Amino acid sequence: MKKYIIAIIAIVVFTACEETVQLDLKESESVVIIDGLVSDQFKNQYVKVSRSIDFYAEGTSKAITNATVSVTDGATTYNYIHNPTLDSDNDGVYFSTVPFSGEVGKTYQLTVQVDGSTYTAEDNLYPVTAIDSLTVIVNEDEFDEPERKNYFYEILFYAHEPQETKDFYLFKFYRNDTLVLDSPTDIYFSNDDLLAEEINGIPTASFYKLGDIGKVEMYSISNAGFIYYNDLITLLQSDGGMFGSPPVNPRTNIEGGALGFFQASSVVSESIKVEE
Repeated sequence: MKKYIIAIIAIVVFTACEETVQLDLKESESVVIIDGLVSDQFKNQYVKVSRSIDFYAEGTSKAITNATVSVTDGATTYNYIHNPTLDSDNDGVYFSTVPFSGEVGKTYQLTVQVDGSTYTAEDNLYPVTAIDSLTVIVNEDEFDEPERKNYFYEILFYAHEPQETKDFYLFKFYRNDTLVLDSPTDIYFSNDDLLAEEINGIPTASFYKLGDIGKVEMYSISNAGFIYYNDLITLLQSDGGMFGSPPVNPRTNIEGGALGFFQASSVVSESIKVEE
């Protein structure tokens, strides 16, 4: 098996335009779920608002389309609008009415109002280290017995991790602009206790064929975000057996009784074409 930075079985979150977010909630009553991201990329930032369904019911969470959503950095307030392009994939997703970029060192505060209830959250935006380079190699084991024909190339990435600060990272991997995972429920993140100062040739998720474009995104996350992801692991790794601990919803930075997480991140990315 590949040696990842850390390959953690969890729910894919903060990918509103890529994957459906579904929290496996041990709740008998419906609760509001809020997932949002403010990044340092200049664009229309997003917040997704939905409502959980009963644990025993089928289907995913239900989109909430009548919420009032805003984000402030203390000086400027950004209002959000629900699904302005009327794309069915973005039901329940609110985008800032104007594009903006988050700034390192600022604290972003979220307010969501739904049916008379108010939910708030805040997160700090930290810097992220640069990705130095990507390289492509042939995975010999996969070359001998590929799971998919011609998919035996893997992408390695390199970075310098500043050891003088306490840092937390989230990683996403893409093939031709499509998010890729080794398992449908994987998420990849780490703190710098698990990283050396020089990140030398860490394999990314999945395999590639000639002509593919691979991309790595690296996000800064706060300690609160790292705790949230770890709680997700505990929830998902609970087997539900008679001797297992009762499932507990992940700790969140959202006040008011909602689940989910509001994240502020710096983002860096690097791409490479798979060639001989």
